[in-house]
Amino acid sequence: MRESTHASPARHGSIRRTLLVYLGALSLIGAVLLFVAARSYGRAAADRSYDHLLIASALSIADSVALVDGQWQVDLPYAALDLLAMAPEDRVFYRVASREGATITGYDDLPSPPSPPLDGKPRLFDALYRGEPTRFVAVSRWVAGPATQGQAIVQVGQTRIAREALADDVVLRAIVAIVVLSFAALALVWVGVHRALRPLQKLERDLSLREPSDLKPVAGEVPLELDQLVGALNRFMARLSASNETLRAFMADAAHQMRTPLAALRAQAQLALDEDDPAEQRRSLVTIERNASHMSRLLNQLLSDASAIHRSHLQQFETVDLAELLHQALYESIPQSGPRPDVRLAATQGPVLVRGDALLLREAIKNLIDNALKHGQPRPGSEGGPLQIALTVAEGEGASTAVLTVADHGPGIAPADAQTVFERFARGHDAAAGGAGLGLAIVKRIVDSHGGRIDLSNRVGGGLIVTLSLPRSAV
Repeated sequence: MRESTHASPARHGSIRRTLLVYLGALSLIGAVLLFVAARSYGRAAADRSYDHLLIASALSIADSVALVDGQWQVDLPYAALDLLAMAPEDRVFYRVASREGATITGYDDLPSPPSPPLDGKPRLFDALYRGEPTRFVAVSRWVAGPATQGQAIVQVGQTRIAREALADDVVLRAIVAIVVLSFAALALVWVGVHRALRPLQKLERDLSLREPSDLKPVAGEVPLELDQLVGALNRFMARLSASNETLRAFMADAAHQMRTPLAALRAQAQLALDEDDPAEQRRSLVTIERNASHMSRLLNQLLSDASAIHRSHLQQFETVDLAELLHQALYESIPQSGPRPDVRLAATQGPVLVRGDALLLREAIKNLIDNALKHGQPRPGSEGGPLQIALTVAEGEGASTAVLTVADHGPGIAPADAQTVFERFARGHDAAAGGAGLGLAIVKRIVDSHGGRIDLSNRVGGGLIVTLSLPRSAV
């Protein structure tokens, strides 16, 4: 059984689970906060309801305090305490005392308020009395007699049983509402997450149903959050489609171009095998060697073209010195043995920095020099001259350009061939034999990928001038 070689991306969590966890946690925190708020509100509401009764009872008792002949008298209105009897589970306590703290009537051991109510305002406070949490109120009242006056302090307390029961009832009702709202919120979160992720599921389904060769852009409306993702995916598929088309064209052209020299090699080899004359065999072997050399050059050009296509798509550019690349290309292109061609180099002082792929730029310069050396020789009977190579810097409006020119003394180029020579496997009418027609096509591809341009022109007196312009790097 053959194993699949397609590597799946490493999974790291789930968007659905992440959204549900965070939104569910947010709902839970909200429910807890609502519960705390409801509990606080329930206690405050219960206290407000019973505090009114507690204060009314204390004020009623304070109204019954009198000072007769310097003696305190209290005609306790039991109706005042009956107000608090509405909570039969609770116990009620009271005390009437003078300003000095002497008890006039009531429970002598009631806890004192945190601060005496000497300003006439009721003082409400909680305290533990006889083992039970109790709510107290203390009010003061000035009482005047015929000859004297004094201040009485009335304190009334009630246990918190009814208050707690009312608060618990409020909280219980709030809890029911909170639970219902929480479940409704979680249901909405689930539905919202499902609907939010539906475009992703549709996109996955559409892509999984496509044929491997179907690289057309993803159509249809997508949410705003997926617009950049789908745009990047469409751009990636466009680049992949262009790469596939280039690869198919390259394979077809390579097969077509290699078929003829291979057939010629086989035919010459067959002739050499059938030939008995050593001289004829040698001629056949020389022809075989010449065709093999031609096929080797063609294969090298095809590989160079494939490398240029691949690296141009990668766009892995960095700052490089074009002057240094020019010297390297000259060293690799000019024969180091045998007669050396006459080459004149004129380059600006200092580095000429551009952004690009050093390997591709060096390959482009080598192709220009190779073409000039191979096809730029003067015609018989015409006056020749050295191969002139110049590297200069041109300043323009807000931009600086590196300009490389290669000028030979060959036949030049016909106007009809000025554009077609940049096509793959296209050769000029006056081109020397043995070329593959890929040199200028490779240069054009490399220059275009670097945002530059290449121009051809005939020089006065014969010869071709190739001008290569590249934008300079600021760093």
